[in-house]
Amino acid sequence: MIIKSTGFLMGILCVLGSMAQTTQDISSGTVRNIFDLLRTIPGVEISMHSSSLKAQQQVYIRDARNMKGKVPAIFVVDKAIYDGDISVINPMDVASMTALKDEAAKAIYGARGFGGVIVITTKNGTGTIPAAVSTYDKSAYQYFINRGIELKVVGKDGKTIANGVITKETDSSILMRKKEILKKNIEKVEIITQ
Repeated sequence: MIIKSTGFLMGILCVLGSMAQTTQDISSGTVRNIFDLLRTIPGVEISMHSSSLKAQQQVYIRDARNMKGKVPAIFVVDKAIYDGDISVINPMDVASMTALKDEAAKAIYGARGFGGVIVITTKNGTGTIPAAVSTYDKSAYQYFINRGIELKVVGKDGKTIANGVITKETDSSILMRKKEILKKNIEKVEIITQ
């Protein structure tokens, strides 16, 4: 039991020794962009990488495995791997920034973390609850009928055919305000907002 605890403690110390945090006071206003903030983290290098489209900056973390900085670091923003353009992140929105290298990056992110990981937590990075997904097995017209939604029906000529609530649907038509409208004549249906 003592050996396992010591091994666990050594693992934690190894991970803690593989972390570096930014030393810049973000609130001072001296940081112009995210790359200025990254330059303050020990062991982080930023270099220009030109592709056929445009020149962009790449971030490399020096560590025992990546001594020459050949593999760029990945970014994790608010607990999600971020593959977008890192320069669009406003440094004033950053609450903390940590560079994970060596075993810390490997333990958490596996092969993707070989070049190191830059973990960014934003000031409002509490995350959001994902939207609930529900399905509806009937037609859109049936959905509008069941909910009594006020609609505007537009014809193929771009003119409004009718406004109101659909009261009935058949295979080839809908009934709105006692007027039968053939589906083949409908270009679109718009929800009328109050």
